[in-house]
Amino acid sequence: MSYHKKSSSSRKRVYHNSDFRQRNHKILSKPLIVGYMSVDVNREYFPNLSQLKFLNPISSGQISLDLNHNIDVAVKRTTDENDEKIDLLLKFISHNSEYINTTYKNLDFVTYRRTLISVMCSAFGVSESLTIRACLFRGTIYLCSVENANELLRRKSRTKDEEKYCAWGYKFEQYILSDQPNLTPNIEKPVIENEEFSLFYFTTLDNLNLLYGAQIDALLANESTTENPKSNDFETNLSYLRSNKFAELKTNREIQNIRQERIFKRYKLLRCWCQCILADLSGLLVGFRNDLGEVQRLEWFDTQDIVMYCKNEWNPQQALNFLHYFLSYVKNSFEPYRTEPVALQFEMDTDKIITVAECNNDILPNWFTLKT
Repeated sequence: MSYHKKSSSSRKRVYHNSDFRQRNHKILSKPLIVGYMSVDVNREYFPNLSQLKFLNPISSGQISLDLNHNIDVAVKRTTDENDEKIDLLLKFISHNSEYINTTYKNLDFVTYRRTLISVMCSAFGVSESLTIRACLFRGTIYLCSVENANELLRRKSRTKDEEKYCAWGYKFEQYILSDQPNLTPNIEKPVIENEEFSLFYFTTLDNLNLLYGAQIDALLANESTTENPKSNDFETNLSYLRSNKFAELKTNREIQNIRQERIFKRYKLLRCWCQCILADLSGLLVGFRNDLGEVQRLEWFDTQDIVMYCKNEWNPQQALNFLHYFLSYVKNSFEPYRTEPVALQFEMDTDKIITVAECNNDILPNWFTLKT
């Protein structure tokens, strides 16, 4: 392992394959649901199940869904992840501080699932360079993905087609999901892209304790699934959520050749598997569409079947090992510091060279540090 000093406030670590050999398996415990939140049209936090959606039994195979239906009246997303940072996650922790502090002590990391996924995908060189800011506060490290220059340029230069594909994804969810189990989805009302439902999870990755939030597409419903309790009681809602299973939804262009299938496996299904394993999801429902935005086929992938289907493209253990490697390096980087809060920025390029430097704390706002 190589370790080089760059300056008093910046240092670099060079990754080698020997840093996390396959024989040194890092085990991810089964993620446990520890909380939830709904986010409304104004991107406001609510401690309830109002945005929970249901995936009723549906057969794989041929179908016809027009993703352009009423797309012009959709209420578009007004913020992005970089504007919000991890504020909604912090509101959940603040709102449930006594419960979190007493039940889930000694947390090593708090973050969003998407940050963990970006690191896991980097193990296979399928992600571009990453920028992640970390803040140590009261013994816990809070992680937040940061948009780097290349990502900012790509977002600002997004084509109309790319924006349309994103809108199609939201519309697909509206076609498939309902507000209560065994109800017909309402495809006539405008899609509100700001709304979301998230679960919060606790898990261990070998010797590391993690708490993270994850946006959840759907609760898997069947004939015996009871309705959303519509309760304000935390334990009632938590018990309801823990007694059910959940799923991810995606759209994808219909696969027409071997090259497209390999890209689907190497990129989309890798990321989808990471989403599923970190949230203990049962699987993934994919709507395969044509270039006109018509979904013509549905296919269900069990989480474990994804691994077998993609066995020649990536190895799941390598993803977990690399995540542990990166998080351990982040944790070790804070050891010299004796005051809190303290913030560091980690940049990882496509060669897995990690550069760390001190930075300002723009992750944890005063309303959180002064109250928590």
